[in-house]
Amino acid sequence: MGAALAIIRSYQPGDLGQLATLNVVYHTTEWDFPGSFFEAKITAGMATFLETLEEPGNGWWSAELDGDYVGGIVIDGNNADAAQLRWFILSEKARGQGIGRQLLDTAMQHCRARGFPLVFLSTFRGLDKARSLYERAGFRLVDEKENTTWGTPKSEQRFEWTPEDNAK
Repeated sequence: MGAALAIIRSYQPGDLGQLATLNVVYHTTEWDFPGSFFEAKITAGMATFLETLEEPGNGWWSAELDGDYVGGIVIDGNNADAAQLRWFILSEKARGQGIGRQLLDTAMQHCRARGFPLVFLSTFRGLDKARSLYERAGFRLVDEKENTTWGTPKSEQRFEWTPEDNAK
C-alpha cells in the first residue's frame, strides 16, 4: 500500500490526551502492561514534558488522517547532549501506510536541524515493525536487558542514532 495523505502538524491542545490514549490502550491490550500503573506513568511523563515544550530542542508532532487523530511522536531535547524520541505510536487505522515514516522523518529533521549529537529511544523486544522503521532511519540497537520499567517484565531495548553513523 502506498503512503497515505496524512497531515503532520505540531502540538495542539488536546494532543496529550489523544497520544496518551493510543499508547495506553495499545500497550495494555496488546502487551499486558498494567493499566492504571502504565497510564499514570505515561501521562505524568507527558505532562511534565509538555511544561517544557517551548524549549528550542523539543518537538511534538501529530498525524491526522481523514480528520482523525491517528498518532504522534515527541522529541525530548531538554538535554543538549542527546535527544530522546518518545511516545511514538500510530492507531490501527494508520499503520502500514507510511504515516509512521512521515512522523519519524519530521522528528529526525528537527534533530538534525538542532544539531543533536545523539538521538536515542527505548522500546522493547517484539515490536518488529517499529524496529524495522527505526533501523531504516539509521538507528542501531546498542543495549538490551530485562526490565520492569513499565510495570511488567520486558526485554527493554535502547536504540541510538548519531550524525556520524548516518552521514550521506
